[in-house]
Amino acid sequence: MQGAAIFGRGFKSLDPMMPAAGSLICGAVILMPLSLAIDRPWTLAPSMASILALLCLSVFSTALAFVIYFRLVHTLGSVGTTAQAYLRVPIGVAIGILFLGESISSTALVGLACVITGVAAMTIPNCKRAPAV
Repeated sequence: MQGAAIFGRGFKSLDPMMPAAGSLICGAVILMPLSLAIDRPWTLAPSMASILALLCLSVFSTALAFVIYFRLVHTLGSVGTTAQAYLRVPIGVAIGILFLGESISSTALVGLACVITGVAAMTIPNCKRAPAV
């Protein structure tokens, strides 16, 4: 993820749809021959539910996610975009507490506070200090 954001800075001037489409096309070109050789898809008989699940995953979880990702690189920059990865843990813990009734220890609270403070330090713009008189 970190390497992709740094590499993605080179695409900052492009419409986010272009690097997203390029990434997906390159992945398909690389994986298609392997899939044909290993999985032999002509021997499979997927159900309609499987095909619909595949379409939903490919459109929403992959294509749309790539467009959003490169849009974030374009607007927030690489550091701001990768900082969101650190917020997955606090959000996951919060979901566990709210919906699953999980409890949280004091050490977990300290850790979550450190994560949130670190993300804030990485993403909040620097304030310019007034020159000393």
